[in-house]
Amino acid sequence: MLTEYYIEKDRKLLPSQDFDFLLKEGLRYIEQFGSKFWTDYNPHDPGITILDVLCYAITELGYRADFDIKDLLTQANGKIENDTFFSAASIFTNAPVTVLDYRKLLIDCNGISNAWLLPTKKETDSNGYFIPHESETLMYVNPVEDKLSLKKVDKNNTLLEVLKIRGLHKVKIELDEDPVLGDLNALVLEYAFWENNRWVNLKIVPHFTAWNDPEAQLFKKMNKPSKITIDEVKVMNDIVFLKVNRYTKPTDSLRFRIFVDDPSEKEETVHYFSKEKNVCDVISLFEKKKDKIQEIFSSVAIKLHENRNLTEDYLCIETIEKVEIGICADFELELGADAVEVMTQIQLAIDGIINPKIKFYTLSQLVQEGIHSEAIFNGPRLTHGFLKEEEIIQASLPTAIYASDIIAAVMEIKGVKSVKNLMMTAYNALGKPITGATNQSWVLPLSGEVKPVFTANKSKLLLFQKNIPFLLTETQSMLVEQKVMLYQSQFNQKKLENTANDFEIENGTHYELNQYYSIQDDFPKTYGLGKNYVSEKATPLRKAQAKQLKGYLYFYEQILADFFSQLYHAKDILNSKPIPQTYFSKFLNTNDATGGDFYSKELYTASLEAKLGTGESDYDVSLYESKATFYDRRNRALDHLMARFAENFNEYVFMMYELSQSTSGMGSLTFNYENLIEDKQRFLANYPKISSRRGLGIDYLHASIDTTTKALDFLPFWNTNHRGGYEERVARLLGIDEIPLRNIVTEENPQTQWTVETASGNYVFKIIAPAVNLQEKWDWAQLHFLDQNLYKINKYGAYFYLYLEDNTHKIAKVDKKFNSEVEAYDYLVAMMHSINIYYENFYCLEHILLRPFNTSHFKDEDLLTVCLNDDCKDEANEDPYSFKATIVLPGYVSRFKNILFRKYAEKIFRQEAPAHCLLKICWVNPSDMLGFQKTYRKWLENYRQFRLHFCENTLTESEKTKYQKTAQELIAALKELNTLYPEGNLYDCQLSESNNPIVLGNTSLGTL
Repeated sequence: MLTEYYIEKDRKLLPSQDFDFLLKEGLRYIEQFGSKFWTDYNPHDPGITILDVLCYAITELGYRADFDIKDLLTQANGKIENDTFFSAASIFTNAPVTVLDYRKLLIDCNGISNAWLLPTKKETDSNGYFIPHESETLMYVNPVEDKLSLKKVDKNNTLLEVLKIRGLHKVKIELDEDPVLGDLNALVLEYAFWENNRWVNLKIVPHFTAWNDPEAQLFKKMNKPSKITIDEVKVMNDIVFLKVNRYTKPTDSLRFRIFVDDPSEKEETVHYFSKEKNVCDVISLFEKKKDKIQEIFSSVAIKLHENRNLTEDYLCIETIEKVEIGICADFELELGADAVEVMTQIQLAIDGIINPKIKFYTLSQLVQEGIHSEAIFNGPRLTHGFLKEEEIIQASLPTAIYASDIIAAVMEIKGVKSVKNLMMTAYNALGKPITGATNQSWVLPLSGEVKPVFTANKSKLLLFQKNIPFLLTETQSMLVEQKVMLYQSQFNQKKLENTANDFEIENGTHYELNQYYSIQDDFPKTYGLGKNYVSEKATPLRKAQAKQLKGYLYFYEQILADFFSQLYHAKDILNSKPIPQTYFSKFLNTNDATGGDFYSKELYTASLEAKLGTGESDYDVSLYESKATFYDRRNRALDHLMARFAENFNEYVFMMYELSQSTSGMGSLTFNYENLIEDKQRFLANYPKISSRRGLGIDYLHASIDTTTKALDFLPFWNTNHRGGYEERVARLLGIDEIPLRNIVTEENPQTQWTVETASGNYVFKIIAPAVNLQEKWDWAQLHFLDQNLYKINKYGAYFYLYLEDNTHKIAKVDKKFNSEVEAYDYLVAMMHSINIYYENFYCLEHILLRPFNTSHFKDEDLLTVCLNDDCKDEANEDPYSFKATIVLPGYVSRFKNILFRKYAEKIFRQEAPAHCLLKICWVNPSDMLGFQKTYRKWLENYRQFRLHFCENTLTESEKTKYQKTAQELIAALKELNTLYPEGNLYDCQLSESNNPIVLGNTSLGTL
């Protein structure tokens, strides 16, 4: 496209760049406010000259302010380094939410060609709702005994209704085909051996039906001739049966069924597998196939649990079952049609309908197609390119195949005149027709949980011309087969590597916009300003007049220079990185035009620079802004940046201000503008993660794959920052700085001292007289050292000390001495402030993770409680697992004790949770928190081991017993949780009602 560059004849300038406009506006103001004293408005008048020069300088400011935004944001290194302007892939993508999102996430994994997330079954109940999947162990609703039960009948031997847990997803994956191991989705191993100058082709199937069967663990133990003995090899019904025993433990055995492609080669097959080496070769291949599948399963499990939605979970991962589809049809060809090409296109068209392909695209391909960036980056962030949603939808698991779709696709092929006598049949993994899916003429029904695959070998496609059938020659058939394979290889899903998966942030040009050139250089020579110095021969009066004018003009110079500096630092204001001020003044020390000294040194003392930078008092940030002004302006700038993402902290600010003004206050905490600014800056800097992961629960697997052994390697949980996306977002919105997964109440063994390590410093506490009742003192101190009212200041010798006292008994002291009581008190306030912030934390337990997994070790007492009586009979009350969670917070910590903060926090917890989630929020005392904390930590560490081995079917009896015990303890601790309320005052005529009166559900009476 040819672009012509030209200057418009009648240019339209912005007011800030229009010298004539500025001059007229200036004259208008002079006439309005100075007409009594100003009579001459001609250019020779000094006032008008000054106005001319100032207007000219303003046009320069207007010109610079009109630079492209990328130029204003570019740093001196030529890059835009801003923490709040995110790339498209960072800000548009999100953690998976929908079924399509999860399918994209899984298809992006190495080794997977397609994947399906099935949130429910295909069947519906009487109300038309899809029926949820069965959980690992069925539970029953027992209203007679007011509980859930693992038994089918109640005490009256009445059949019970099954509890249908929602939120359990079934995951099915289709694995890529391995060039050596074949189809990884099936237990079948395709094998061939050389015998009598020909290849004998076999299909070998183990006796078990799933890779997680315990017998599959024997592959590693029986993969060498010295480890096995061949029990029998025999032929029955054209099938070769092979049984192999383990040498060291004959009760362990592997059994195989061997299907020979050519039945006449059965004897050669029996002879071949009579040798232990040949059998071990097959077992080794099965071992490699199992290891390969397990590695992919592990990577999928890691990816899924990193992206698990709050209060939802997955059933064990399964490979998709494939059914082969055979098509019988007659095709009438047009005269002159190329039979080989038409047959090729027919097979490809049928395959495209039955088994639609999914393809990865590059970013440039989608942009060239005109797809908007928001649509391109919709869903999770992928690493191997981009997927089109319409292709993923087409590749869903069908409940039926329609002949009309096949006919419509075939009729689009050039050379096809008509389609007749089309019949469809489905075959199982062993090649046998499936009952109810044979010779279907219009609709071939499927279960919706299997993948259909078109198979030419089980199809009969006849070509006709003028109603006369003709068969392709063997050469033509081979050519068709080759062409089909060639076309399919071109369209096979290929994951893209090292492609650009994000738009590059366009950097601008860096300009020194803060450079200021003195307006005095633009004055006529007669003024003796700037580069036009007053002659040395001039009178003292003339020199004094020039200097006086310089002092007068310096006021304007400073304002203009500050405007240029402010424009230059716009990149800092529009950033979440901490900044020391919001007014960026420029001390005119150096003349930017000449590099020499600026004339201000002739007029002002050196103290001007210090006052410009730091102000005149401790309450100033600079001469231009006090700390109050800085807090206001910085908060408004950050509010603007958050508003770009439809976020705000207004309600939090109002709540904190009201909390600080209330009679109960915030204990040792005060409303702090600096903390508020830090909260907003952290929120913005981490916004892509906070926003995209806002609905995720904790990754309870928390593992990686060892690059050497390919085994699953569990990462540490406790004392790390490993939390769910939902928890992280709520914490930011509540102004909680950090929520590492750690102890909220100290649970170490009794010690003579302990240290609390906070961000602002470490605080050491020592037990008084530890030789006497150490356990009792330790327990009391751990439950009460956060209460500022229990600390007393005592003097011994020349110093003061802080003691933690139980009535008059000294239990512990702070390991620090002070020179005065005031110093000790100030330290106590600061210490309690830091410690309370440190202990502001919470746990989130999702009930669906507590479901039982078997009936042999789990009992009715291990199930969550329900309310099935008439006064609380409700569907929500009879299901404590589906979409429910418990939030446990320390109700004795600083802000957490205040009812106003609790109400706001509970609102945020519920507001940020998915709409279908029901939360129970408990503000507990130290004793309950300690009990829950211990059991929660123990359960969390055991749960992932249990779940992994459960899906692998490798659980030992001791592991089952151990997990059942930890789950039982956690559920017992969960049942004991009760909210701790602050003590209120009974209403008294002499007490104001605002002085914490008794309010039902908000306060407690306390003790006498």
